Amino acid sequence: MNQGHSPRGAWLIVIASIITMGICVYDYYTPETGLIGTGGVVLVAVAGLLMLLAALAMKFYTARPRFLQVFLIVSILLDIIGSAVAGYFLESPVIMACQALALIGWLMQVIGDATDRSVEIDEVEDED
Repeated sequence: MNQGHSPRGAWLIVIASIITMGICVYDYYTPETGLIGTGGVVLVAVAGLLMLLAALAMKFYTARPRFLQVFLIVSILLDIIGSAVAGYFLESPVIMACQALALIGWLMQVIGDATDRSVEIDEVEDED
């Protein structure tokens, strides 16, 4: 198991997914949006819930094995891309902005994990 994964970007992903789900609920029930009762909004809300669960797993389960780390990173990226495209087709700039925020958190998570691993490797090499 890999130890020491950093949850730096996970909070941004959590915030973005919560806002996305809130906007989807608002769009689903508000007639002025033109999206009332559409399946696309429900799909984006479910994708936001899955992204929330994956981000919480990244945040609170720091001693995760490598395969789970790769699965979470890839699935969150695919979720961000799919939700952003769906937000574009639904003509919802708020959903697209939330996905941009999630992408920033994803990049922070990936870059933070890479720098943490490189620091651990440097410390091991310095001991020789």
